Amino acid sequence: MNRTSVFLNVAMMTVVCGAVTPLANLDSQHAIAAPTQQSTIQAQQNDKADTKVFTGTIWMNGDRFVLRDERKKVWYHLDVDRKAVAGFEGKQVKVIGTLDAANSEIHVQHIEEA
Repeated sequence: MNRTSVFLNVAMMTVVCGAVTPLANLDSQHAIAAPTQQSTIQAQQNDKADTKVFTGTIWMNGDRFVLRDERKKVWYHLDVDRKAVAGFEGKQVKVIGTLDAANSEIHVQHIEEA
């Protein structure tokens, strides 16, 4: 090979690599974005899956309402409007919500007499 053809080959490789590199970065950005979207969908599905039904008796503990489950020997604080739960005090209820296990607290979505 003579010097001119070596120079042309190097120049052509530089152009080709320069054109491919941005495309490679673009593909990696899409590869990162796809799992993020999938993670969001998965988190939404987990929120629905974490919704549970709790049963027990509503009692006042200090200034907060709690749900006592005598079968399991546990009680949970209720994260709910006090006015919404006041009518259930001393009654057996079914509570639908999500459990914050770290605080033993149920984030109430629905409550009804059992």
